[in-house]
Amino acid sequence: MRGRSKAMVVGLALGGVLGTASCGGGGAASPTERLWVSGVPTNPKDDLTAFLTMRTEEDRYLGAFFQGTLLRGGHDVFRWTPVGDERAQIEFLQDGKRVALRFETCKPSKGFDHCILVHGDPTGTQRYQSRKRWVVRRPGRKRDATVGMVTQAMLELAEDDAELSAALDAAAAVLEAPAEDEAR
Repeated sequence: MRGRSKAMVVGLALGGVLGTASCGGGGAASPTERLWVSGVPTNPKDDLTAFLTMRTEEDRYLGAFFQGTLLRGGHDVFRWTPVGDERAQIEFLQDGKRVALRFETCKPSKGFDHCILVHGDPTGTQRYQSRKRWVVRRPGRKRDATVGMVTQAMLELAEDDAELSAALDAAAAVLEAPAEDEAR
């Protein structure tokens, strides 16, 4: 398999079903409508935490946290309410739990354009980074904004991001490798 088809295998394995990410301009690094990651994995089994939010048709925000690896993980979908420039409140749709977040900019690592510290992050991750082109557009339907949004955004953004594409390709290679029992 090559490039996009490998990434599709990984996306299907991760449960990516939605998404509309695009390459967009840079500008200020708002925590909304952008993919944020703890880092780009160099191995498919490296831990990763990511989140994104996107505006719905009603000008509300939905978002999701993803925790796991490129081979195993889970997501938690939330409703996002901005509270001023540096704060937000999220409500997890599964259980109604509410969490207050506060944001602080930080210096991005090499290869990233934006960095934020998320105080109050329920995943325990505090530092997230993003790239200028990791802008996420609203979904066509609200229904589409609830499942697999982080993984689908990663798939689409990988089309224009060699490092992210390589990480997804490495995960696809694991999926394509014969099982140990078959190799004997």
